[in-house]
Amino acid sequence: MCVDRNFDDLAQRFMRNVYATPKGRLRLAIMEDELQRLLPRLPTARPLRILDAGCGQGPLSRQLARLGHQLVLCDHSAVMLQEAQATFAAEAPGVNVQFIHASIQELAAHLTDPFDLVMCHAVLEWQALPEQTLRSVVAWLKPGGVLSLLFYNRHGLIWRNLTRGNFRKVASDNFSGHPSGLTPTHPLLPQQVYDWLDELELAVVSRCGVRVLYDYLGKTLQASRSYEDILAMERQFCREEPYLSLGRYIHVVAEARDTESYAGSASES
Repeated sequence: MCVDRNFDDLAQRFMRNVYATPKGRLRLAIMEDELQRLLPRLPTARPLRILDAGCGQGPLSRQLARLGHQLVLCDHSAVMLQEAQATFAAEAPGVNVQFIHASIQELAAHLTDPFDLVMCHAVLEWQALPEQTLRSVVAWLKPGGVLSLLFYNRHGLIWRNLTRGNFRKVASDNFSGHPSGLTPTHPLLPQQVYDWLDELELAVVSRCGVRVLYDYLGKTLQASRSYEDILAMERQFCREEPYLSLGRYIHVVAEARDTESYAGSASES
């Protein structure tokens, strides 16, 4: 039986093998760029109410909290949430932040008010029922609110296996990661995600590929090019097709329609 992945047993390895590596730094750098692009779409006269759903260590949330916004961070993993709390205490003491140990689907037991911005980054691909999880996430948006969604791209995974000559794996059409590993268990087709957003009456306003280059370089090339040069190329091509759709991850910014359709409906999800 498929279940949502809890990172309690993977947290330390994830932080060591992802956050502390060039691929993790590249992902964060592009997402920081994306954050700066999406903030102007939101009200500027007051602090924003922001939910980081499945926060991990919460690096982007720390930046937003330092700007004076009101942050709520939740994670299914107690270990990940403890890491986020410790990092906030060390790097952003005194900010307006609430930590909730709960899955996204359980948030209605802890919260009532909707959010201006909901971030759901690298979460859906670890969920047994990603579409239902997305519905639970979207339910927390205010009318006219913005969703920042990052998901693991099945096309990018297929292309990486093709370029490595893993033809049997591609022919098997089985791209689920091992349950005990760091490869997501449910890579997603972009069009499927876009269709879900359309059904939820969210308008996609921007898309960006994350790691459109780095993952396709062999280890020798990765080591021989500077981080700065690779990041410059990532930034040059991440919003341009066909490279965007081959990113290891895809980031989508989508706006909820300006009605009461979703506000206050989280408890019904």
